[in-house]
Amino acid sequence: EIVSRDWSSDVCSSDLDETLFKEISEAYEVLSNSDKKARYDQFGHPSGSQGNNFYNDFGFNPQERQIRYGQNMVLNIKLTLEEIFTGVNKQYKYRRNDKCSDCDGFGGTNRRTCSVCNGSGMTLRTFSTPIGYIRQMAPCDACDSLGFTVENKCKTCSGSGVVSVEETVDVTIPRGVQSGMTFVMPSKGHSIKGGECGDLHMNISEITHKTFTRVRNDLKINLKLSYPQLVLGDKVEIDTIEGGRIRITIPEHTDVGTNLKVPAKGLYGYKEDTRGDLIVSIGIDIPNKISEDERELLEKLKNAIA
Repeated sequence: EIVSRDWSSDVCSSDLDETLFKEISEAYEVLSNSDKKARYDQFGHPSGSQGNNFYNDFGFNPQERQIRYGQNMVLNIKLTLEEIFTGVNKQYKYRRNDKCSDCDGFGGTNRRTCSVCNGSGMTLRTFSTPIGYIRQMAPCDACDSLGFTVENKCKTCSGSGVVSVEETVDVTIPRGVQSGMTFVMPSKGHSIKGGECGDLHMNISEITHKTFTRVRNDLKINLKLSYPQLVLGDKVEIDTIEGGRIRITIPEHTDVGTNLKVPAKGLYGYKEDTRGDLIVSIGIDIPNKISEDERELLEKLKNAIA
């Protein structure tokens, strides 16, 4: 299962708050001083210009445009415990928006620097606040924040700069992974006009096993025994994650609820060469039906231990 996720708007709010706080503080300083306000009304920013100097005061160069990235995509990978034990290589097919090769992802030919934002993709806007007017950077509407326009729209992508393609990826999952782990395949997400591809995020989850339960790198198996086996002890065979069966010894007088440990028969740890243990949880097997002979024997045993 592959889904798209738009993380392009994930911005640290503290950075925005700090920038806005600086702008408001500066505006308040100007508006609260009659001389500075008069100069601002006549000449703009105290640096002496309403143009590039204002941008540079905030560390922004109008000649430079930030790289745009398309949406990240998410691939949900479900694995069996057997696959987690050995590691696995799989192929997945999905569709994504890739860069249009006919226009190199720009949506057309004869690109021209946007005359409104001077190629920066951002414009300076004035906003009204309770303490006066402040200026803030905003995406340029004239070029959709791209920093350029095109004269001839690409016919292949209809000017979008991207085309839908079927992608096949080979995914190698190492042994010992756990649910919740995420691996990233760079540049395998959606592309965007005038920008670069996002990433493919692969989320790992485990399929519930019919025999084993995972506890970190240990595996737990339930084993039901008869009353004579619990009292007298026995040798029984149990399944293992690598396939096949092993024989274990049940000690005499084993209580229900006892956990017997078989060392190094669990899962390998992620990026580790050591294995966890196989925990055998002992229960009792109570039959639903018994024969008359079995009932007679049980009655004799009941009277004998009463």
